[in-house]
Amino acid sequence: MTETGVAQCIEVLRTLKALGYENNHTIRVVLYANSENGGQGREMYAAYVKKKDEKHVFALGTDAGGYSPRGFSLDMSPQRRRQVFEWKNYFLPYGIYDFDQTDAIQDISPLKKLDIPLAELVVDTQRYFDYHHSVEDTFDKVNKRELLLGAVAMTQMILMIDKNW
Repeated sequence: MTETGVAQCIEVLRTLKALGYENNHTIRVVLYANSENGGQGREMYAAYVKKKDEKHVFALGTDAGGYSPRGFSLDMSPQRRRQVFEWKNYFLPYGIYDFDQTDAIQDISPLKKLDIPLAELVVDTQRYFDYHHSVEDTFDKVNKRELLLGAVAMTQMILMIDKNW
């Protein structure tokens, strides 16, 4: 259900625009092609960032489906992890409690070589393989509320990073 990540990213941008949010850093959404068949999209993006000498403050990925968000996997320095841990209570009212994982998804992992802090939205994957890569893997199987909760969690994380880093 890769399309759920695309929908969540678009919802993050839509929300920020609707709020009239004035960001401190550029907020960019990158949608990769060929994610599970060689990963050229992720490799090409990392090469582009390196070639252009762009400074990225943070990279957030989502690719585990539009299920209920449970937390964020934080693949970053201990100092940055401690900062995010300090924000944990802001996420608890939304059922987001898991900040203990440390591996980010493959789609953004090449950015780690450029010392960019990475995070991944962690979701409840109980139903993931009910549909994943099957003919039943269609958008009508997505629970809209769970999808939007993930977008809310991502928006909140991006806002916290943008204002505090």
